[in-house]
Amino acid sequence: MRIRTLLALSSGAALGAATMYLLDPDHGQQRRREAGRYAVTQAREGSVRAALDAKRRAEEFALAAVSGYHEARALDRERP
Repeated sequence: MRIRTLLALSSGAALGAATMYLLDPDHGQQRRREAGRYAVTQAREGSVRAALDAKRRAEEFALAAVSGYHEARALDRERP
């Protein structure tokens, strides 16, 4: 069996199982609610991580800019 065929078969089986799991008439509504809550939680955590990473990078860039400025000023003072 080719890898592409195996991948398509596996993907289809997983998608079908997930659909049956979430659309189950007895417990599907509760599962969808829990999945939605989980997705929102993950999105919040991801956005917080992204914001903290952006803040850290901005601080690094600012420190590098200040350091470069001071180095340039020192070089200008050394020149006659």
